[in-house]
Amino acid sequence: MDKTIIYISKFFFVYLVSASFLFAGGSKKKEETIALKKQIYGLHKVDEETSSIPYLERYLELSQNELYFKLLYAKALLYRNDLSVPKPNEPAEDRINKAKIIQKNYNLASKLFQENVLHLEKVRPRDPNLGRWYYLWAFSEWFSDNKEKSIKLFLKAVKLDYRLTESYYNVASLYESLGQWKDASLYWRKYEKAEKELEEED
Repeated sequence: MDKTIIYISKFFFVYLVSASFLFAGGSKKKEETIALKKQIYGLHKVDEETSSIPYLERYLELSQNELYFKLLYAKALLYRNDLSVPKPNEPAEDRINKAKIIQKNYNLASKLFQENVLHLEKVRPRDPNLGRWYYLWAFSEWFSDNKEKSIKLFLKAVKLDYRLTESYYNVASLYESLGQWKDASLYWRKYEKAEKELEEED
């Protein structure tokens, strides 16, 4: 009988120690995620998206299913300004390597936008920022040289949020770059009309 009580007491002690370690670990993780959130929000508030990238990467290591922070990460990659730009006087190999790194960055942004904007639309179809996320996704596709896809996304963005009139401007520019002058002209006119309507509304 005494041995049984001793065994139960030992088991209970081990359980308490394990639980306290788990609680301490969870508490530490929570503290870190709160600190990271504060850092990320602060940097995005002052348009320092590039500086927020390491904090976002760490945050997403700790909280892998955070939809909003995946979108912020995609935005930070899109606005990234710390990558070396190829220069005409550099050796060809250096220019190619730099261009590959930049392309890889935009491709990752596009991938993240696609996965998470579509998920956002599925779970929160009336999210007021959905049009804006489509707008940013469109830019990432443009910079990834997916011009036709970018056009579709800009048009989706302005359909979701009529205030994103620059979508028409961007579509016109894209059509011009594709040599489709008739379509470009159509969207220049759409842009001018939409801008005028916005001004009248104000």
